Amino acid sequence: MKKQRAQVQKIIKEYKDASPQEVWEGVRDNFIFGFLAAILVVFIATKTDIAVLIGYIVYYFFLGRIVNRPKYVTDLGKMIVFPIPSALGAFTGYKLSYVLLELIKSI
Repeated sequence: MKKQRAQVQKIIKEYKDASPQEVWEGVRDNFIFGFLAAILVVFIATKTDIAVLIGYIVYYFFLGRIVNRPKYVTDLGKMIVFPIPSALGAFTGYKLSYVLLELIKSI
């Protein structure tokens, strides 16, 4: 219990030390990364070729941004900023991908 409390206190300190812009950029980028990965899965599963092609192009352009950023070295980044927004983005992408497919098919 003591160790968990110390971990939480450490994350809070790291949050206070980080700039709001730094945290926001991490949350935004990880949400988009999760979103793009999830829509690709649905596009592939539904065999919508043009959506798969566009999805891969956008995903790999964005992957360049993810790969070339500094690695998370804080617990805040490793335990909050990366996994939570990525999971929320993936779930949102999974849900909205069907809407995107209908828009692409109607064009």
